[in-house]
Order: sequence, then C-alpha cells, then structure tokens
Amino acid sequence: MITLKNGFEVEYDEDFDAFFKKLLDSVINESKKSAEKKSETQDGESARDLFLKELMDNCILVTHQIFELSKKNEELSKFIVTGFLFNSAVLCLADSSENSEKEKNPDTLH
Repeated sequence: MITLKNGFEVEYDEDFDAFFKKLLDSVINESKKSAEKKSETQDGESARDLFLKELMDNCILVTHQIFELSKKNEELSKFIVTGFLFNSAVLCLADSSENSEKEKNPDTLH
C-alpha cells in the first residue's frame, strides 16, 4: 500500500496498469485537493505553485515508500519501478507520434 501526504492510501494491485493509473490519478487529485486547501490560507503563492509543490511532495513520498518496500520485497519494488519507467516511455511515445503527425500535416487538429 502507498500512502500519500494527506493520508490517502492506494492499494497494490497485481494488474500493474490498473495500479499505476490509480496511483497517478490519486497523486494528481489528492495534490490538487491539498493545494486548494492551502490556497485558502496562504497568500503570495499561486494555486499552480502550490499544486506543483504538493505534487512533488507526493512524488518524493511515493519514491521513499518504494525504497522502503525494496528492503522487504525487492522483486515487487523492481516491478513497480520498471512499470513506472515503461508507462512513462509509452506516454512519451504517444506525445512523440502525435507531434510527428502534426509536423507532417500541420492542418491536423488532433
């Protein structure tokens, strides 16, 4: 189980894609919620900056938990890190192929 900064918990799932999606969605959504709460009480920092700080804090916390997990279950932590890298590469491929298509046909809107 991964716990985010505000206490929200994400359960491991044997289906890595489902786990990865739920973790990413949770990190983003819970970071937004926390930033919105803080923006009501803090002056000077933009909502965007508060959100990015919360996002980074959650990413650091998740990474720390994966390192701790590696002490107990090295195979699971390797699987999680590999899955993160693979999914990130796939997301970049989608962006890369989309940009390549736009360069070939600048009239394409999607």
